[in-house]
Amino acid sequence: MTVRGSLATAVLAFNATLLPLPALAQTDYVPSAVAPVHTSSPLISRPVAAVAGLLFAGALLGDREFREEAQEHRDVTTNSVASVGNSFGDWKMLIPATAAGYLAGEIAGSGEIKGTVLRAGAAVALATGISSALKYSVGRSRPDVAGTNIEFRPFSGSASFPSGHTAAAFAIATAVADQTHDRWSDYLLYGAASVTALSRINDNRHWASDVLIGGLIGHFSARWIGRKMGPVQVAPTGVSVHLQF
Repeated sequence: MTVRGSLATAVLAFNATLLPLPALAQTDYVPSAVAPVHTSSPLISRPVAAVAGLLFAGALLGDREFREEAQEHRDVTTNSVASVGNSFGDWKMLIPATAAGYLAGEIAGSGEIKGTVLRAGAAVALATGISSALKYSVGRSRPDVAGTNIEFRPFSGSASFPSGHTAAAFAIATAVADQTHDRWSDYLLYGAASVTALSRINDNRHWASDVLIGGLIGHFSARWIGRKMGPVQVAPTGVSVHLQF
């Protein structure tokens, strides 16, 4: 199998660990639009943790090969796709899109839409905070300036690990997917987030292991918000949110 094939397989396996089973998609993993989920199951199950650990080890070992393969096959088409994928995790796009989504919910008179938008915004904020803290404390050099994938200089300003764009994209995808009731929207949302992840590798801004961890941070940030964020009440006088700890 080529490096490109291995990368594609890794992306599929990664998404498979995140997509809920159909039977669970309507229960523990889908927070109500008006009430928090009451569940005793762990946020990260052992099978998911095991698969994520194996994928991370594989990505770390193959970082340089994935980078070389991506840059070897980089062309006008991949750059065009990457420019679209990057927008999914860019704050310059996310803020207007979030505002537009909330406005759409207001026009439609849908508290469910507005609640979903608020949860998605909270998930992105949490994922961005976690990834930003890790970026500057870990200090991993980006592939476009580093000679190796194990160049770490904590608090030096190097900010490759993890991918903030990917964290934001997967936070949005998970927050919205957990409010939908069909599998196709899950595939579409996680697929779009995966394009963001692959775009960061195409642009030589992140190692494969950077985007993998970024995706996990975004996904589980949204899951945590879904569990802890209580009733979202939207009224003309303002928005009230209850967090459960």
